Amino acid sequence: MQIHLACDHCDDLIFIEALKPSQVASCPNCYCKLHVGKENSEQKVVALSLCAIVMLLSALFYPFISFSEQGITQTITLLDAGKILFKYNSPFLGLLIDISIIFLPLILLVLFVLIHIGLLTLVPRNYGIRLLKLIFNMMPWVMSEIFMIAILISMVKIMSIADINFGLSFYAFSVFIICYLLSVSHIDKKKLWHKISSSDNRPLICSPTRAIENNLRVCQVCQQLTCESHCTRCNSKTFFRKPLSIQKVTALLITSLMLYVPANFYPIMHTWVLNQDEPATILDGIITLWQMGSYPIAIIIFIASIIIPLAKIFVLSLLCYVVSYTEDIDFIAQHQYTKIYQVTEFIGKWSMLDVFVVAVLVALVQLDALMSITPGKGAIFFAAMVFTSMFAAHAFDPRLLWDKSKNSLENNRDIA
Repeated sequence: MQIHLACDHCDDLIFIEALKPSQVASCPNCYCKLHVGKENSEQKVVALSLCAIVMLLSALFYPFISFSEQGITQTITLLDAGKILFKYNSPFLGLLIDISIIFLPLILLVLFVLIHIGLLTLVPRNYGIRLLKLIFNMMPWVMSEIFMIAILISMVKIMSIADINFGLSFYAFSVFIICYLLSVSHIDKKKLWHKISSSDNRPLICSPTRAIENNLRVCQVCQQLTCESHCTRCNSKTFFRKPLSIQKVTALLITSLMLYVPANFYPIMHTWVLNQDEPATILDGIITLWQMGSYPIAIIIFIASIIIPLAKIFVLSLLCYVVSYTEDIDFIAQHQYTKIYQVTEFIGKWSMLDVFVVAVLVALVQLDALMSITPGKGAIFFAAMVFTSMFAAHAFDPRLLWDKSKNSLENNRDIA
């Protein structure tokens, strides 16, 4: 399948010939990956999605993990994590767990199967468009793989004080994550949108210039090129650049920074031993892991919970400053800033690791007066901070960096 498109990161117009399986097409200007050739992608997605559905449903109805201390045993299922968080007045965290690791991936997997066995050709075009929009908007918010890493870290924290046993659900959930990630990797978004398109309205590309210099807009939903204010394929509004990108990012970054302070000031969890409260902030947890000798885990939590959020705020602030106050950016700097942005966007949701660690510990360590763990206010502030920083990264338009070269400034001067 031949593809006409504009690079999401630098706005260069590109024509891609049909790719062989595993061939990768990259932007010749900023070197960002644009498309990957896939063979039998529909059959693979259906097979892997069905396997993932079976494994996820199996993981819901069998014991997940058991925790034993001094003859008292606590056994939980995957659904218990959210229930226990609701019980301890943390409905936000309970919903986050249930939606991001169970219901959202389950809904997506069912939809993956349906759209790859012909649903898009059976429903009216408008419903097909809405369905694809829904699917692609939900995909970034699935965090099952982060939850699994959080489980392993939680086990390291409590193995020294209790006996831990993994149930059948744990292994089924592990297989589910592998199948889900493989299924997502085989989805061909461009091919799915091509099925929706009633006709090929893409403009011909005659020279290797940028879309904005040819008065072309790129749909942020389906990547269609158009001269119109609405996408000719999915009917979404189109713009030359994301509207008010810098202003939105700035507002979200200020909000993230305001949330970061109470997230680290308030306890992220409370450990009750013989009815004595031992509150712990994020930094307290890291210090405890270090003192226990779990140096790799302490470093992972420190990077995910302290370094990454601050680095993300700093990087996005820097990019906003460069776009707003730098007149001309050379090619090397543009390329470096683009790579930094890509990394920042990719690692954003991994800051949720510490929140999921707390959720696992709260669900597992409930031994009445002997020992129990409850969530603290810090976990809610931290989760909110991660979400606002993810929205900030999504709101930033990296093409603004490439508008700052001398040639682009001259060519774009008359474009509204």
